[in-house]
Amino acid sequence: MGNGRTKPCLITCEGATPTAEDVQLVVKFSAGCMEREKNLAIEAIAAMLAADLTLPVPEPFLVDIDDDFISSISDAALKTHIQSSSRVAFGSRLVPNGFGVWAKNGRVPAELTQVAAEVFLFDAIIVNADRRPANPNCLTSGNEIAIFDHELSFSQAQELFWKEPWHQNGFDRISVADNHIFAPMFFEEKPVQLNRFKAAWEAIPVVRFKQYCNALPVEWAINNEFLEGIVGYLEQTQTNIGLIIERGLEKLK
Repeated sequence: MGNGRTKPCLITCEGATPTAEDVQLVVKFSAGCMEREKNLAIEAIAAMLAADLTLPVPEPFLVDIDDDFISSISDAALKTHIQSSSRVAFGSRLVPNGFGVWAKNGRVPAELTQVAAEVFLFDAIIVNADRRPANPNCLTSGNEIAIFDHELSFSQAQELFWKEPWHQNGFDRISVADNHIFAPMFFEEKPVQLNRFKAAWEAIPVVRFKQYCNALPVEWAINNEFLEGIVGYLEQTQTNIGLIIERGLEKLK
């Protein structure tokens, strides 16, 4: 799939059951990630959360990679890349034809105001610093978008002077044009309310955040303390979602 840093591959995958249909997935392997399986876990958690919030994220999958598949690969570098990865990879359903990369410094048209504002808040919440004009990680068909590549999220420890989005100035970093494709200056029309986004957060059962972590494969062996930190942070986010939306709308004016 091009020259992406993580070297994702387009693979036709068999379903987990005999009756399941084959599916085309963009598959990401742990060897391509800076923190290997930890980044795959972050990607999976962010994708599950986005799906529960009905944000436009491609359907996520866990992908079992067997040795017969690896042995069939003729490209030596790619074979080594996959061999050195976890045998469980992360996959995203291939976005349909008709989508292209979000234009650098592209304007947000009126019909995409609400979804773009929701993605802006979502990225502030998950501390995603990787949806910039230079690397949008967003596809568009003109009247729809698809967002992906969240493996660098929950990066609070790496963000100097980071503040939770329910605090004053919690949106300052992400509101700069160079830092986000949906920064305030790119909107043709400003959102006036985000009631749907608020209701979606409030509808998630609090136990669901723990279930995201429980759904991760044991092969990834993710540190429990790290996962507990994400769960606690998402619980705080849900408690403060009204204030987060208020802060976000103020910033988007």
